[in-house]
Amino acid sequence: MTLRKSRASQRLLLLIPFVVAVAGCKPSTESHSDKNAELPKKWELTLCNRSEGGLALSDDGTIVIACQDGFVYAVDSSGKLQWKTYIGATLASPAIGPDGAIYIPNNNGAVYALNRSGSQRWKSIVYEGNTLGHNAGAIGNSFLFTPSRDGLKAVNLSDGRVEWTTQLGTEQWGAVTLLNDGTVLFGGHGRLNAVNTRGDSLWQYPALTDQALQRNGGFPPPGPFAAVSGIVPGLDHTLYMGMGHNALAAVGQDAVLRWQFDSRGTTLNTASPVISSDGTIYFAHSNGHLYAFDSLGTKKWDLDMLGQVAATPLLASDGTIFVMGAHYLWVVTPSGQVLSKQDVGSVITSSPTLAPDGTIYVINELGVLAAYTGGHGGLMDSPWPKFQADLSNSGNERPR
Repeated sequence: MTLRKSRASQRLLLLIPFVVAVAGCKPSTESHSDKNAELPKKWELTLCNRSEGGLALSDDGTIVIACQDGFVYAVDSSGKLQWKTYIGATLASPAIGPDGAIYIPNNNGAVYALNRSGSQRWKSIVYEGNTLGHNAGAIGNSFLFTPSRDGLKAVNLSDGRVEWTTQLGTEQWGAVTLLNDGTVLFGGHGRLNAVNTRGDSLWQYPALTDQALQRNGGFPPPGPFAAVSGIVPGLDHTLYMGMGHNALAAVGQDAVLRWQFDSRGTTLNTASPVISSDGTIYFAHSNGHLYAFDSLGTKKWDLDMLGQVAATPLLASDGTIFVMGAHYLWVVTPSGQVLSKQDVGSVITSSPTLAPDGTIYVINELGVLAAYTGGHGGLMDSPWPKFQADLSNSGNERPR
């Protein structure tokens, strides 16, 4: 484990009881084997052959999981399977509506709505063809806003009817965000796109000019980056997102770049940033590090996760960060100190969730769902403490 501090934190080094390295200096390492006590495991349950979508948690404590074997599973808080329903293979993440309905697309152009019992409420074909993608939608008052290969779709929650489709294509990796003012944000064609709840374009970053449209025959030309993580609003309404393999970007809602952090990654930045109640931005970069930044883009610290990082971290109410790195569930303090790490048996790309009683639920790529005693409280009351903002994966900006 390697921890590197920014120059602003150098004077604190004498207070930290383990070895750190100042930015620009050669990092030091220490095993911390005495600090890496295992988290108590409550139970585990093998469900399927592979799962990549984020976990959702209903208001009655039921965990909802979608797998590549084609089934959506519901498991209660004691680890007992309640039901499973076939929808076809999917990499996408389920979202739970206010009435308990579960919304989930599959890899073949269909979106499903399931009742709490697992029975099918409706099925809607939103695209004729393959829509394979590691993505998540956002739930509005009347619509599910969901990515598809030919554009963002507004799907009626009551009957599955497609109300509108944008003319802006969407990334097949990434997530949709619904802001409090009704702005819908999504990545597509190398840009961050903003539309209203009628599908009208509001702005893009980078800006899309009339001249660029004309040069491309009236179609939006690709922009310079892939917005493949979720798009996360911070305390000051700045938007944060992972871009392609290398960058974390902070963009204002005036479509102006505030700052950008670059570090070469090995895969796409699929993990979304999360925002603490004090405004700290935590980002699990595809280069295998967890980073902490202030709102101006100054790096506070970074932590080597010893391998692949693809899932969005969780923030607990006491400030503790739970993050998946390599085949471990790491427990990290807000200052970057590792409290413990738990071997979960395989790499995890599915974003975990955190119950109100502090239980952490994770599913690894082998399809093993496990529950651990966290001991750090439930979800933090902050602008964006987990994948898609809340336990239901609604993708809604949290109330201020």
